[in-house]
Order: sequence, then C-alpha cells, then structure tokens
Amino acid sequence: MKKKKSKKKIIIGAAAVLVVAGGVTVAGQRNSKETQIPQVPVVTAEMGDVEEIVDATGTVGSEEEKTYYSPVNAELKTVSFSQGDVIKKGTKLIEFNTEDLEKDNQKAELNLKSTKYDTKDTRNKSDKAEKKQKDAKKNVQELEKKIKDKKAYVASLKSQISAATAAAQREAAAQASAQAAAQAQAQQQEAQAKAQAEAKKQQEIQRKYQAALNTYKTETLPQYQQKLSELNSQYNQAQSTYNQADTAYQMAFATWQADPSDENIQTLNAAETSRTQAQIAMQQAKQAYEDYKQQTPQMPDLSDFTQNSSGSLEEFTDGTEDDSSEDDTASGDYAYSGGDSSAVTADTSALESALESASDELAELQSDLASEKAIAEADSTSLTKEEKEKLKVTDNLSELDAKSAKELVEEGKKGITAEFNGIVSKADIKQGAAVTQGMELFTIQNTDKASVDVTLSKYDYDTVKEGQSAEITLGDNTYQGTVTKMSHIAVQNEKGTPVISATVSINDPDDDIFLGVDAKVKIHAASAKNVVTLPVEVVNIGKDGSFCYVIEDGLVTKRDITTGISSEDYVEVIDGIKEGEEVISDLGDYTEGMEVQAVSEQTGEDADE
Repeated sequence: MKKKKSKKKIIIGAAAVLVVAGGVTVAGQRNSKETQIPQVPVVTAEMGDVEEIVDATGTVGSEEEKTYYSPVNAELKTVSFSQGDVIKKGTKLIEFNTEDLEKDNQKAELNLKSTKYDTKDTRNKSDKAEKKQKDAKKNVQELEKKIKDKKAYVASLKSQISAATAAAQREAAAQASAQAAAQAQAQQQEAQAKAQAEAKKQQEIQRKYQAALNTYKTETLPQYQQKLSELNSQYNQAQSTYNQADTAYQMAFATWQADPSDENIQTLNAAETSRTQAQIAMQQAKQAYEDYKQQTPQMPDLSDFTQNSSGSLEEFTDGTEDDSSEDDTASGDYAYSGGDSSAVTADTSALESALESASDELAELQSDLASEKAIAEADSTSLTKEEKEKLKVTDNLSELDAKSAKELVEEGKKGITAEFNGIVSKADIKQGAAVTQGMELFTIQNTDKASVDVTLSKYDYDTVKEGQSAEITLGDNTYQGTVTKMSHIAVQNEKGTPVISATVSINDPDDDIFLGVDAKVKIHAASAKNVVTLPVEVVNIGKDGSFCYVIEDGLVTKRDITTGISSEDYVEVIDGIKEGEEVISDLGDYTEGMEVQAVSEQTGEDADE
C-alpha cells in the first residue's frame, strides 16, 4: 500500500445545499437532459493489515544510577576516571591510602586486649570471693553440726566422771565415820568453791572473746570491706573516665586528621592531656585498691584470751555442764578418808584426759565457726549483676571499636569498584585529596539499563500499554525497545496541555548510547490482521461518529461506519463497509443526494463499464 499523509474530514452537518458552478445551478444541470452526469473518484474497501504507531520524542536516560560515598577517612591514592567517562563493570575506580587506618586498627586491637585482661582479672577475683563465701556458708553448717556432736560428747564424759565420782563418794560414805563425813563435806565445799571460781574465770574469758569477735564482725571487718569496695569503685570509675578520655582523644585525632587546623590541634592536645591525666588517676586508684586488699584484718583467736599469768593455757568450758563437782587435786582423783577407815578413790584419769582433748577440739571448732560465719555474713566483694553487665558492655564497646577499625581497614584496602557498566555523570574529586567517611564522591548511571522518557497526548495515552514494542532512533542508530512504565498521573506541559509520561527501555544498549540526548520513538501500539481497510482520507469524523460517502442508486449517500485502529495511511472498518464496496474518495463540490457516476481512482475508468 502506498503511504499517504493522514487526512481526516470533519463534517458537523450534511445539509443539502446548492453549489453554483459557472453561474448555473446543479439542480438545473440534473434536470437538463443535455447535461452530462458528473463523475466522482472512488476507492474499493480491501482486506489488509493495519498497525497503529504512536510517534514520540524523549530524552535518553538511565533507569539506574548510584552515588558512591567514601567508606573511610583517608587520602585518595588513585582516581582513575573523570566526569563523562565510560566505565566497565569491575573497574577499580578509587584506591585509598590506608596507613592511618592501619595505625588506628592496631591501637583498637591493643585497647581491646587491655580491656579483656582487665575484665578477666576482675571476674576471676570476683569468682574467687564468691566461691570463698559460698564455701564459708557450707562450712558453717558442717561446723555447727560438729560442735553439736562435740558438746554432746563432752557432756557424756562429764556425766561419766560424775557417775564414777558419785560411786566413790557413796562407797567412802559407807566406810567413813562421822568425822570422815564431815571432813569430806568440807573438802567438797572447798572443791565446789574452786570449781565456781574457775567457771567464773572461764565465763569472763568467753565474754571477752565473744566481745572481741563481735567487734571484729560488726565493726572491723565491715569497715575494711566498705573501704575496699570504695577503693574498687574508685578504680572502676577511674578506668571508665580513662576509657571516655581515650574515646574523646580518638575522635579528636580523627577530626584533626580530616582538618589539621589550629583549633583542632588545640582540641587534640587538650584531649591527649585529659587522657594522660585519666590514665595516671586510674593507675593510682588501682595501686591503692591492690595495697589495701593485702591489709585484711585478722580475726580474734580464743588462745589470745586463755593465757594465764605464767603463759600456760587455762581450761575453759562451754557451759553445758556444771564443773563444780570436779576436784582440783593434783591427781584429778576424788579421795575420801576418815578416822581409821581406809581411803576409797575413783580413778577417772582416762575420762578426764578424754574430756580435756574433747574440750580443746570443741574450742577449736568454735573458733573456726566464728571465722567462717564472719566470712559468710560479711558483705560480698564479688561483682553485682549490674557490675557484670557493665563489664560486658565495656568489652562489647572495645570489640565494636576494634571491629570497626578492622572493617575500615578492609574497606580502605578494597577501594571502590564499578558495580555495572555506565557513565560517570557527576564527579568533583582529585587524586591526593583527603575525604571523610560518608562524603559524596561520584555518581554513575547504568548504560545497560538505558531508556527514553517520552510524553503522550490525551489521544495516545490510552492506546499505549506496558509491554508494547518500540523503535528508538538515536542519531544514525536504531534500537529495539519496550514500553516498561506508564505514569497514571497527567501533568501539564509548557503549553498547559495535559500529557502522560512513559518510559521506553532500550533492549540491547551498546557503547554508542549517549545519555541526555534526544531520541525519536515509534511505539507499535496495536495491530489488526486481515481486516476491511479504507484509506484514512476517505473517513470523516462527525459529532455522532465516523462516516464516509458511497454511491447508492446513482446518488451520493452518507454511510455511518464503525472504525477500529488506524495507521498513518489506513483505517480498520469494523462495521458499515464490506470488502469490495466502493467509497467516494473526493466528494469535491458535490453534496449528499446528487446524482453521480463512480470512476476508479486506480484506473480512471467508469465503474459501470
């Protein structure tokens, strides 16, 4: 089919008018038998294919762009591109100088090791103190049971001695005369007096010992533990102050590296002085804590209170039995004599020896019990839950600092590599320049995802759909494309006309693609195969729809038709005209109802012949 310029006639009304030609009316001509019937050109409706193409223009751009930022504070060692350069995926674009980053990493690792050692030492000491207190509580229970058993054993020995003595007394009483009985009574009274005096003495020793032990547990030891806890808190606080000062110094050092101004130098010097002072204070606090920890007060010992004037240990009692029945004679035996009666004595030396040993063991157990109770009941020097969490936080902070420094070194060594093929659309950096973390460096637009942004009129936007194919002309090159995006919001162009924007992606972009330039786009909007077609110039559009003119019974007749899609040259006729029918192609000065003859536009011959 020959392409013709699209031309549609728009007729609002088809009123019958008289056309005057050469001063003679057409009606007069038709009524005149001598006048020849006028001829009009016609075309024949044919079967064919119609494709609707929407023409548009737009600007070539990229569907993907990425702005790269500096991952580190460092100097740009190499910059291998300029704005406008075409770069390939995988090209290393920037290398950083990582000397300062590696120094920071080493410092962070050393700080982490120091923090780990301090934390481990503190936890070990806390665990030892906690274990010691737990063991003491367990020992208290065991010692209380042993003391209970030992007291029962002592009481049993005293009961046996008393029984033996009573038996001897009964035997002596039976043999002695009244005088011997009186003498025995006197001796018994004297022995009771001595026993009472000795019991009173032992009570006083126990009272002094218990008073001294109570003072140790309620005053001396708590005061020592309180001061030790205060020194430990001071040391922890000094250590935290040092960590904060060191962090401030690191931040000041990074700021000075990025901008070595006089103000930043002064800030750096002040931060370094604060860190040094904090370090000295921390060391002093630690030394004071360690020194005082070695000055643990000694618990009173019972032996300190049982020394008599000659330096020998006195016997003491736990008060479970009355010792007034015991004699203090040199042999430890009870002897009675009277008159001519022979002396009767009870041999209790073995029992008294066992009693003495048991009493010593009981005293030792009571001393151990007092010591273990003091430890078990004292304020714990182990770490609290909050202090353990604080140590964990300190460790985590140090680990994060070390990890961050290590990652920065790795990022610096890695540099920046192009992630896709593209063009550097923005860059204002130079080799040797100092950049800071997060600073914008350059922008790359992806040439593998090139597209054209076009605008569509209100007559075309409903025809164009996502997924339709297109041809894109860029200079001397033509590319195949696809409609990938349709906006659903109309905007006004510079003339105030509403338009819809669409994106046409270039299917196979190459190195000849230039971003930012204009391109022509032909969108294959719709097509119809093997349908009835008419040239676009014979189809008219009125207020009631499309129509054309045909010849029926030799007269010009208006025919309403239903049209489908249209190309630049042809229109699809859905209803109203059938294949082979003739349609007037140029009505000229004739009107509806006039008598005419058809002449083929292709041959110029009369259609009736």
